[in-house]
Amino acid sequence: MTVRAAGRPPGAGRPAARPRRLPRGARAALLSAHVVASVGWLGLHGGLLTLLAAGLATDDPGRAGALYTAAAVLARTLVLPVSLTAVLTGLALAMGTHWGLLRHTWVAVKLVLSVLLLIGSNLSLGPQVLLLAEGYAGGGEPPDLERVRAVVMFSVALCVLLAATLLSTVKPFGRTPWRRAP
Repeated sequence: MTVRAAGRPPGAGRPAARPRRLPRGARAALLSAHVVASVGWLGLHGGLLTLLAAGLATDDPGRAGALYTAAAVLARTLVLPVSLTAVLTGLALAMGTHWGLLRHTWVAVKLVLSVLLLIGSNLSLGPQVLLLAEGYAGGGEPPDLERVRAVVMFSVALCVLLAATLLSTVKPFGRTPWRRAP
């Protein structure tokens, strides 16, 4: 039976448990994977936006169809694995380093932006590109409004990815009110 000093809660006087930290080599490998996936996600969205804008700008239906088909191939094959890798490695880094998941505002904001982009890229933007490509593959032409909508959506997504990149380099806002004691 353990005897406690009167008036002291259990665990009082002991140092607070430190969160687990990744070993240096694992942290470096994970950080490298995160940077590569994040930059890849940014570049992928930039490339998709370029293909969609070029498809919108051309008057040649054959050329537009080829541009939208190329965009569909990229969207179908790369968006999910790249975006998922970026988010999962970011989560692992946040939980395995001193930054923590909710200790710093920039990490929490970047997490929210990344999860929203992961969902939006895979459930909205990617299917939009596939619909445009299918519209041309069937011998038709999607309405201009749909083509403009795709360019606007990818422009917004690219701006959000750039904002997430800036958050991770500038690290603004300080700590959150939910942080644990150091």
